[in-house]
Order: sequence, then C-alpha cells, then structure tokens
Amino acid sequence: MRKYFKYSVLLIMASIFFIGLAKAQVYKTNNGEITFVSKTDFKEFKAVNNNVSAAASFFGNVQFRVPINSFIFKSALMQEHFQENYMESSTYPNASFKGSIIEPEKFKLSSKSQKVKVKGKLNIHGVDHEELVNGTIQETKDGVVLKADFSIELDDYNISIPKNNINDIAETIEINVDCLLISKPKKK
Repeated sequence: MRKYFKYSVLLIMASIFFIGLAKAQVYKTNNGEITFVSKTDFKEFKAVNNNVSAAASFFGNVQFRVPINSFIFKSALMQEHFQENYMESSTYPNASFKGSIIEPEKFKLSSKSQKVKVKGKLNIHGVDHEELVNGTIQETKDGVVLKADFSIELDDYNISIPKNNINDIAETIEINVDCLLISKPKKK
C-alpha cells in the first residue's frame, strides 16, 4: 500500500509540474538585434544582425539562433572576410545560445526593468562554451524586452586571428543583445 501511495504522490507532483510548464507564457521574435564590436588600439569593427530568432519562457528558459550571414558591416569586404575567413559561415551557418535564468523563482515579469543572470551554452563556429550572461528583462505594452551586454574570447570558439591582422582584430569581442519578444497565442 505504501508503495502505491509513493507512486501516486510522485504522479501528482509530476502532473502539477507539467501543467505549470504548459501554462508558462512563451515569448518569441524573429527580428531581434545582436551587435558585436571588435576594438583594438588601431581599428574598430562593428556589425549588426537584425535577423535573430529568440524565445523565452519566464519559467526560466532562453534560446537564441543567430544566422551568421545576416551580420551587416559598413564594408562588403569586411563582411566577406568575416564570413569566409573567420566564421566559416558555409560550414557553421548559425550561432546559438540555450540557457536558463539563474534563480527563476525570484523573477517575476514586470514593467520595471529587472537584472537577471542567464547561464547556458553558446555555440559559435561549431564550438559549445558555457557562458554566464548578465542582462535585463522588462515587460512593455508591446512585449518583453531582453537586453544584455557581455564579451567572449575568440580563442574559446577556435576562431584564430591571422598574424597579419593581429593588431586589427580584438581577441575579446563585445556583444550587445536587444530583442523585443512578443507573446504567441497557444494553438487550440
């Protein structure tokens, strides 16, 4: 009898968990923005990508998919070098991030901007690397705004800088995320 009681309790707890998960509101976008900047004493390169797909359930999960070919530079030659020589976008067409908000139980969606930490796997150039990202989340009348500023080391993603460009390209790249996610109605 005790054995059946334990299984019943576990079944009820699992059901409550999955019902809560099903009710978790999911927000999405296909036109989020990511900017990256490479700064050295000699040069600064900047590129913007407005085709970022992102999804977040404020149950704690966050995901991004970034098409590498969608980064736009001020020069077509810079863009070509970035895609072919550094990112090898024909082999690695996307970067991605899958992570979770740290301590989601302390987080509640609000019109007041809230600081959050998200820990997850960032995949760039075919390499997964764990990253801890500080950002903010704010609910607006249009949706939920996610913002983050962080930096990555090219070495962590096996992206090498040719010796003749060592003074022009930074080993640490600054990344800025700015996405407006909107609630998707549930299918019936």
